[in-house]
Amino acid sequence: MKKIGLKEVAEAAGVSVATVSYAVSGGGSVSEKTRAHVLRTADLLGFIRDESAARLRSGQSRLIGVILNNIVNPFFSELVAELETTAYHEGYLTVLATAQNDLERQQKLIQSMVSQGVGAIILSPVHGTTSVDLAAAEQRNIPVVVCVRDVPESAATFVGVDDQKSGYLAAQALLAAGHQRADFIGGYDRTTTWAGRKRGIEAAFEDAGLSPEHCRFRPGTMSPAVVSEEVSRLMTKGELSDAIICFNDNLATGVYSAAQSLGRLVGRDLSVVGFDNVPLGRALSPGLTTVDIFPGKLGSISADTAVRLVRGKARDEGRENRPEPTLMMRGSIHSP
Repeated sequence: MKKIGLKEVAEAAGVSVATVSYAVSGGGSVSEKTRAHVLRTADLLGFIRDESAARLRSGQSRLIGVILNNIVNPFFSELVAELETTAYHEGYLTVLATAQNDLERQQKLIQSMVSQGVGAIILSPVHGTTSVDLAAAEQRNIPVVVCVRDVPESAATFVGVDDQKSGYLAAQALLAAGHQRADFIGGYDRTTTWAGRKRGIEAAFEDAGLSPEHCRFRPGTMSPAVVSEEVSRLMTKGELSDAIICFNDNLATGVYSAAQSLGRLVGRDLSVVGFDNVPLGRALSPGLTTVDIFPGKLGSISADTAVRLVRGKARDEGRENRPEPTLMMRGSIHSP
């Protein structure tokens, strides 16, 4: 079949090639009526826009590369869903890849995204990421939006909540119920997210007149199964307090599982708080008290920021965008 180009669409629609070009690109001073007529004609003819040629003409790519440190956590499912929707409505296609918490893999993915001609990269970085890891994109003036975890020494725009306030809210919920000791379980301590939550938890204990040592920090695994085994071991040995702050809602399921296996009930014998506010936490029994860090909103803001950077409209709007976290109280906290 003959390839359908701008010329063929113009002839069929009875307009100029320039009008077709403006109509399909969304630019120019084309009326909505003419634009709709041209797009209908293009669809009927089976016209597919050559994005490579369009990128050469305009200097802008319609591709946004998205690299996540993992996608197993339901948090990232919500984030990606809203991110992709926002990008789509702005006329951009997202290319998704996961780094699997591997710094070398992340580096190769960034280089691959650059070679594919993306207009921007949205990155939820692997722990240990530094500004050097973003150089492949920044050297080619490809804007990078870092989401959830920050890379503070880089020039990348950051989208994420106030982690210190998130930690404060989580600890405050336990302290308000009468707990004076807690354990913070999971997460990688080389990330700004973990460090920020730790500062917030310590601040909440200090404001309650308690030493920060009243909360033990146990960083490490991001696997609910491993958390379940570790919590069971610590509970059996009597080395775990009856108030637990989990790095995310997904890990909290491991605590629920461990408690059940030992005949203990969350909300009666054990208090549990998480972070994220994903549907999984609401499905637990009792429902999980958690700090809502708005994964969908972070995805949408990240996509909107990336699009604006590609269009040159967001470079002077500040480096950070931090929605306020909110505590969602449910039945997983008891009074000792």
